[in-house]
Amino acid sequence: MQLFHREFGNKGPTLIILHGLYGASDNWVSIARQLEKDYHIYLLDQRNHGHSPHSNTHNYECMADDLLEFFNDKGIEKAHLVGHSMGGKTAMRFALTHPERISKLVILDIAPKSYASFSNYAQITNNHQLIIDSMLNVDFTQVSSRQDIDQQLSTSLPDKKLRQFLLKNVNRSKEDTYHWRLNLPVIKETLEQIMDGFSELNPDELNVNIPSIFIRGEKSGYVMDEDTLVMRKFFKTAEVVSIPNAGHWLHAEQPELLIKTLAYFLLD
Repeated sequence: MQLFHREFGNKGPTLIILHGLYGASDNWVSIARQLEKDYHIYLLDQRNHGHSPHSNTHNYECMADDLLEFFNDKGIEKAHLVGHSMGGKTAMRFALTHPERISKLVILDIAPKSYASFSNYAQITNNHQLIIDSMLNVDFTQVSSRQDIDQQLSTSLPDKKLRQFLLKNVNRSKEDTYHWRLNLPVIKETLEQIMDGFSELNPDELNVNIPSIFIRGEKSGYVMDEDTLVMRKFFKTAEVVSIPNAGHWLHAEQPELLIKTLAYFLLD
């Protein structure tokens, strides 16, 4: 699948950034603009997100294949790879199967484990089933503005910051109607696969020594101290650092600290 992308900078090492679930490449534009003087940056929309094509298949094997196709189409032999949340799992899967294409790996607020067993407990991670159902239940026949969509979502999603993030996925047509850009039916159908880890891969059969760092939000429940063990089963030399006063969307909550951490790791 040919993915939509945005491009920044034209010198220095290649840096590819992958967004998370419900995200898109434009979530990372402000970060890219602060890094573009040192890197040639590509921001990708993953399948079923943003401006990239829709598909009935949505798992990390196919998303890693999409990324490989992008590397090959652009003639990229090797790149730094950054992935947030779902994008982090895509990045991990790609690194595990194509380690020779990665210079350094940065994973943001996700671990190589399954989140399926507690994905519906909002105090630990986002209640994805509730989020998806709330988005699918929006009655667009009653919508004449984004505020109308926000009002409908607010009945089940009281977190205003979350709603503002989700509303970035609203598309307005030439006919002045609104719809979700995300392929929500397929995301709902494949949510278990999105929440899964890499249960089909045996870390003992892999020998991946890519320089790797896992950056977590201090206030996030996605990456726990004990997850270091599974990280280092897959990525033997992985570093783990925390961004203070940040939750899951650390790039939006603490962008300057994230950029400093990225620069320290990538330029080391």
